[in-house]
Amino acid sequence: MNEEVEVKFTLENPDEVENKLNEIAKFVKAINQKDEYYVPKHEDFFVNVPANKYFRIRHQDGKSEVAYHFTHYGDEGDRLKADEYETGVDDPIMMSKILKQLQFDNKITVTKHRKVYLYKTFEVVLDYIEELGHYVEVEVKELQDSFQEELIKCRKVIEELGVKGEEVPEKGYPDLINEKKDL
Repeated sequence: MNEEVEVKFTLENPDEVENKLNEIAKFVKAINQKDEYYVPKHEDFFVNVPANKYFRIRHQDGKSEVAYHFTHYGDEGDRLKADEYETGVDDPIMMSKILKQLQFDNKITVTKHRKVYLYKTFEVVLDYIEELGHYVEVEVKELQDSFQEELIKCRKVIEELGVKGEEVPEKGYPDLINEKKDL
């Protein structure tokens, strides 16, 4: 299980931020991902906004994985972290069939074009979401302080990069797509 502490912002100046990252960070890779989010018929995870549970199949670079994420919130409703359980899937088509037999529905699909950078102790990701537009995420790679202190550090990286955009607190891409489509 991984614990994730990150911030996400809309990105109005993707070219400027990418140029800055190319100057000060290490480019790791560019990847394309297709995430299929499933919900059981008896519990629609997306009824709560933001969703605190995600179950997905991710397709990336000819490989697939299944993941379950559970988000923890603070006393005031602020997102603290997410527990992530992930494992590879050799046959994603069969996995989809199994989920269908277990009465899971494919609720939302997210198509991402992602550029990954390492900067100090952070992973910085430039995302283009086909259904939404440009975003930037900053994630702590090595937890050293409290979750709140780590979030402050992530926001400082956003400032250093000169990001123009709004913070997207508490919501994942599936939540944002769900809102946009008003499902």
